[in-house]
Amino acid sequence: MKIPFHRPIFSKKTIDNVESVLLSGWVTTGGKTHLFEEKLSEYLNVKNVVAVNSCTAALHLGAIISGLKNKDMFIVPTHTFVSSVEIGEYIGAIPLLVDIDPKTMNLDLNQVESLLKKFEKKVKTIIPVHFSGNPVKMNRLKEISEPYNCFILEDAAHALEAIDDGKKIGDTDNASAFSFYANKNITTGGEGGAIATNDSKLADRLRMLSLHGMDKDGWSRFKSKGKWSYDISQLGYKYNITDVAAIIGIEQLKNVNKWHKKRSDIFDQYHRGLKSIEGIKLPPKANDNSKHAKHLYIIQIREKFWKISRDDLIIKLNKLGLGTSVHYRPVHMHSFYQKKYGFKPEDFIESKNLYESAISIPMYPDLRKQEILYIINIINELWRKYSK
Repeated sequence: MKIPFHRPIFSKKTIDNVESVLLSGWVTTGGKTHLFEEKLSEYLNVKNVVAVNSCTAALHLGAIISGLKNKDMFIVPTHTFVSSVEIGEYIGAIPLLVDIDPKTMNLDLNQVESLLKKFEKKVKTIIPVHFSGNPVKMNRLKEISEPYNCFILEDAAHALEAIDDGKKIGDTDNASAFSFYANKNITTGGEGGAIATNDSKLADRLRMLSLHGMDKDGWSRFKSKGKWSYDISQLGYKYNITDVAAIIGIEQLKNVNKWHKKRSDIFDQYHRGLKSIEGIKLPPKANDNSKHAKHLYIIQIREKFWKISRDDLIIKLNKLGLGTSVHYRPVHMHSFYQKKYGFKPEDFIESKNLYESAISIPMYPDLRKQEILYIINIINELWRKYSK
């Protein structure tokens, strides 16, 4: 049996709707994009959503509106995809990396507090990452950061369905960035993202920044006569999303609750099927009154109980037809950041340990019952064969 790490779902209706947009004569940012933003805003319970072409774009725009400038500092976990950090590099800001709390896999809030006390007003922005879909304790983070007037830019790439202490991730007066990349909980056809905020002034600026700094997009200029003129009032970027992508997102969003229920069922099946393996640490669940988006299911290999390494186990799983991944190589272990800042692997030991022990296994609603059982069975079989 071959099971890919991810398998996207596109219904016949989605394909028909894409064809309809292609034949409509308007395929770039337009009415479907605006409708997608409205639907996403309703789902997130937030006043404003600006759709863009990636979560990296959303984070970059979010960093700009946060007021982050050259030589300013921003706090971000090292255990994240590099986008969370490189968007500060674009601006010339200095990343203050923090380790993770191994109990949550999210940034260590005690380290955040220590850095704020050390650097005070030099820190302009904090970028918490809701890793794997498990929400950061946002109330605690706000409590820590409030005396320093930091802007909180949430990296919610994994966290579309997440709720923290009864509040939707994305429902914020600052900003939250979402991803609709090919393997995310919903996709806009391979690439896509959005940024959400309750601050309408920030949203207006985000819209302008996302399309060259224009005061009107093409749809606004050409949908009625005499509106062709526009002004560039600030430096902007080419980050807009297309109506082709947006119509896919609209259809995907209709299934988000159903698909999350399936993800949650798979998460629980994995927990039940793997809990007896002493050589595996299972991923954390969300706190009380919170909701995990169930984007990733990451098992950690406790190598002292195995005759083989984590990397060897990945090879054996792949030979048995199972697609896997590793989330993520920490930022401080990439050569660019080591050369620039002098980081060493041991500088953030919890993140290093997670990276060196982690295996992400398939976690998507299209997984069939026999595939889920096969995944559980082959991991148990390898444990019986290679346990010490």
